[in-house]
Order: sequence, then structure tokens, then C-alpha cells
Amino acid sequence: MDFKTRKRYYNRCDPFEALDPKDTRNVDLDDLGSTPVRGGNWVQRLASAIELSDKPVFELFTGLPGSGKSTELNRLAARLSDPGRAHLLPVLVDAERAIDLATPVDIPEIIASILECSEAVVLKEEGKSPDHAMAEGYLTRLWNWLTKTDVELTKAEFAIPSGPKLVAEMKTRPSLRRRVRETIAAHLTTFLREAKEEMTLLQGRAIARGFSGLVVIFDSLEKLRGISTNWGQVLESAERIFAAGAPYLRLPVHVLYTIPPALVTRRFEQVQFIPMIKLRDRDGSEFGPGLAAARELVRKRVPDDVLAELLGPGTEDRVKELIRWSGGYPREIVRLLRSAFALPNAPISEDDLQRIINEIRDAYRKIVPAEAFDWLAHVERDHYLTILNDGHRQAADLMIQNNAVLRYLNGGDWFDLHPAVRQIPGVQEAKRTLETQSTTGADPSAPGP
Repeated sequence: MDFKTRKRYYNRCDPFEALDPKDTRNVDLDDLGSTPVRGGNWVQRLASAIELSDKPVFELFTGLPGSGKSTELNRLAARLSDPGRAHLLPVLVDAERAIDLATPVDIPEIIASILECSEAVVLKEEGKSPDHAMAEGYLTRLWNWLTKTDVELTKAEFAIPSGPKLVAEMKTRPSLRRRVRETIAAHLTTFLREAKEEMTLLQGRAIARGFSGLVVIFDSLEKLRGISTNWGQVLESAERIFAAGAPYLRLPVHVLYTIPPALVTRRFEQVQFIPMIKLRDRDGSEFGPGLAAARELVRKRVPDDVLAELLGPGTEDRVKELIRWSGGYPREIVRLLRSAFALPNAPISEDDLQRIINEIRDAYRKIVPAEAFDWLAHVERDHYLTILNDGHRQAADLMIQNNAVLRYLNGGDWFDLHPAVRQIPGVQEAKRTLETQSTTGADPSAPGP
């Protein structure tokens, strides 16, 4: 394979790139055949509640990074803007751009980010330049209110270039973010009332442009994970603001928030959780439609002739092996393809193929601590997020956030281990111990008489 071809397809297999619905590499996994491979049509599921409701809808949505969530949200925005359907004006907020995802999150920066993006979208529809028009907009008024309410914010150490820069400045300056949070917390009722009034005005302006209203889609909040020293605090901050129906984050417009997938173990109200491509049934038997869907995902990235040149004799067996090692996780499939293109020779050898697979094994062994082995054994046996104690909860938080546990949906909701995690010796030993305990009646989680 020549260098130019290898480079082209290496870049077509970027596992961190969210695809636009019109991208030729995009595969609508929920529209490939009569048998669903992810439990149903996810755009339909998310859109219907919004399209049919006369009142503002509040939805929580999650999925592992790389599960296709952002791609589905882009597809959702396109559907909701359809003049033949809801004809809403979508406001897509990218948490990675607006918020420091490595630190605990709070209400002020989320609300301010929504208002900033909503105002910019409405101004664009009105044919105005957001950069100039927002100088007199909500964020400028908010900053003026903050400085009048708390004189400390008038000091040089808290100065910002202009009101519209407030969100960006809060993201990069922890001391400013902390002071703004404290000021708003002392006047939370006033802040929320004025923010909701502003959203109502923005919705009115969208209606004046011919739309039926606004819909806010707050993406990438599921990437809240902090760093090794504070990931627990970051997750707790998300739980605090999204728990109990998240009353402070409900708005007078339709709004959908993504949340960290680990929060599904905290018994939230209904959370839409996008699953993996199901490659096998709960009993371990092969699920043909899922394998076919994953193969189509590969084909859209790499045409069959190029794939044959890359993988050589037995191409279909080799690509099937890579798909199985992904566990149906779309990002993993794309990552495996990129790893193959990164090798200098084509077709790749059997040793090269096993080296790629071993890299996956090694990566997961590094992120799975010994204290998680017991909980992972329960998940593999029960196909459920069994939480028996605080140790299990901590393991669940870490393992779900790091894709060690994958969710599937077909005829019911169930979970399984990533194939690389299933092969970790410590996990296998914990499973054998659990099976022995179940046989002897010593397993504390075994069903009672």
C-alpha cells in the first residue's frame, strides 16, 4: 500500500471525530434493516417526546464517548429543524468549548453557556453579527449585574475584556469562576428568574423568524471526568446538579442535557442511554445483524478493495475478529482500523494483527484496578450493574467512565464487559470464585430461598 493511500484512510479512521449526518462515512445504525442492533431508533426516541409535547421538554441523555452519541445528536438537531415536523431552531452547546471538564461543574456556567449559544444562534438567524450585537446582550448585562452585586469582581484580578467573554473567561480562570459561583449562589433565585426570562425572549425572537421555538442540545457533558486526583469530586458535582429532576436546569424551552454515563448507577429519573452495537446475545451466541451493522461501519470508512490490501488473505475473517474485539463499541472499531493503517507494511501479518489486539488488552489492564475485579465478575455473571456496597459503586463509576463495561439493548437492557476486560486474569479468577460461592451458597448476592 502506498504512503498516500495509507495516510488518507488513517485520517478517515479518526476515532475522536463526531460525524455530520451528511458525511459519507456516517452510518445510521438504527436504519440498516428490520432487526434493530441498538434496541430501536434513537433519533426517533429522542425526537418524539419533543415533537409531540406542547410544553417544554427536559431530557437527560448519555452514552460512552465514542458510542455515536454526538453523531445522533447532530442527526436529532437536523430532524427537529425540519419545517415539515417540529421546525425548531436548534442550539447546540459544546461543553468542551464552554466548560472546564476537568473540574467540578456548577449551575452558573451551564446556564450562562446556554444563553451565550442561544443568543448567538438567534442573532445569526436575524442576519446580525453575534460578535458585535452581543456587546449589548445578556452576558454583558449579567456581568454588569455581577459587578454591582459583588464589588470584589470590580478588582483588576477579576477583570474581563467584555461581557460576552464571561463564559470563556470562567472556563480558563478558576478564581473568577469561583467568585462568580459564590455571587450567584447568594442570589440564585434572581439569577434563575432573569435567565429564564431571557430564554423566553430569545424563543420569541426565534418564533418571529418563522420557527416554532428553540431546542437546546447540551452535548459533551458526559465527558466530565476530571483527572485522577479529583474524578470523584467532578462526578459528584454532576450528580448534585442533575439529581432530583435538576429543577435549576429546567428552562422555558425544550432542553436535552448529556450527563456522565456513570450517573446511571445513582438511580436517576429516566435517562436515555445509547447502547453499543449488539454483537452477541446474553447467552454468548453470535448476533448476525449486529455483526453486519459493524461491518457496514467499517465499509463506510474503508472500501473493500483497500481493506483487502490492508488485511490480505482472509480479510473478512480478520475484520470480523477486530469487530469482535471492539465489543460493538463504534470508537473501538475505528481505533482498531487506524492502528492497522499505522503499521508500515500491508498486508499486515498475523503477528501485527495480534499486536494490535494485545495493545487493547494492555490498555484495559492499566485502567482496571484490582479492587474492581469483584464487581466486574458480578456484571459478567448477572449482566446487570449490581451495586452491593460503596466499593462496588466506586468500581462502577470508574469502569463505566472508562468503557470497561458496555451497555446493550435488545429485548431488554443488559450490560457486559469489554472483551479485553473479560480476559484479565484477575477478573477471570474473581468470576471463578463467584461461581464457587454461588454453588456452595456462600455468595451474598445469590437469590434467597
